[in-house]
Amino acid sequence: MIIGIGTDILYIKRISKILNKHDKKFIKRIYGSNEISVIENKKNNLDHYLSKRFAAKEATWKAFNPKRGNGLIFREIETLNDKNGKPYLFFSGKTYSCIKEREKVLGGTLKFDVSLSDEQQYVIAFVVISLAPFV
Repeated sequence: MIIGIGTDILYIKRISKILNKHDKKFIKRIYGSNEISVIENKKNNLDHYLSKRFAAKEATWKAFNPKRGNGLIFREIETLNDKNGKPYLFFSGKTYSCIKEREKVLGGTLKFDVSLSDEQQYVIAFVVISLAPFV
């Protein structure tokens, strides 16, 4: 059963401007420790990388909180890649706890699927949250 769907499109220059103005302050406020580890080793297209992750955070938030409520913290929503490059969402802290609470209420396990894409000027993220019964 689908619980939520969220999408976000982002103009990459928006993130580029923020990076030029706030640099590490912005990164530490928005991105999680695993994402920051990847950022530190990234040499090219940092603005594309950060933009895709920002869009994924927005899409996740929209899918999880359609009423724009509290509970999710951006730096606790991380978009990582498996060994084949497929993106997945990793949650920590209060966000992880919030998800576990929602699972108790719904009586199942939430599954988060994320898709990311980019063009020269834009990135898009699409997140689907589905519910699987507890096994």
